[in-house]
Amino acid sequence: MRNLLFLVLFVTILSCKSSVPKDILPPKKMQAVLWDMMQADEMMEYYSTNDSSFKGISKHTVYYQNIFAIHKVSRESFKNSLNYYKDHPASLKPILDSLQRFAQRSQSSDTNKKKVFKPGHDTLKRKLHVPIHGM
Repeated sequence: MRNLLFLVLFVTILSCKSSVPKDILPPKKMQAVLWDMMQADEMMEYYSTNDSSFKGISKHTVYYQNIFAIHKVSRESFKNSLNYYKDHPASLKPILDSLQRFAQRSQSSDTNKKKVFKPGHDTLKRKLHVPIHGM
């Protein structure tokens, strides 16, 4: 009986620990990086459709490098984390769901003219060192 109690306690403690390995970006950080990358993708789409002289691919690389620097994440660490989350959809789902909620709040705030918190709010405007028009 005592061994059974110890085993149940041990399993409970193990299950309470984070299921994400320590070399993988934690969900909150992954969410913030992905949000900024999605914003960069939106900027790229906007500029490439509105400016034929815009060098999309080279700018895309620069934006992503700046996002990694802002969040103090290496490209390799991000790729490894993204691959981990792809292989563990149960861990990825809450991240994507929260990004979807942020995007929906952002759209509703644009129509209502209210300020809504977003992960890395205005990070791209302040830190990418590139002119951002219309944002």
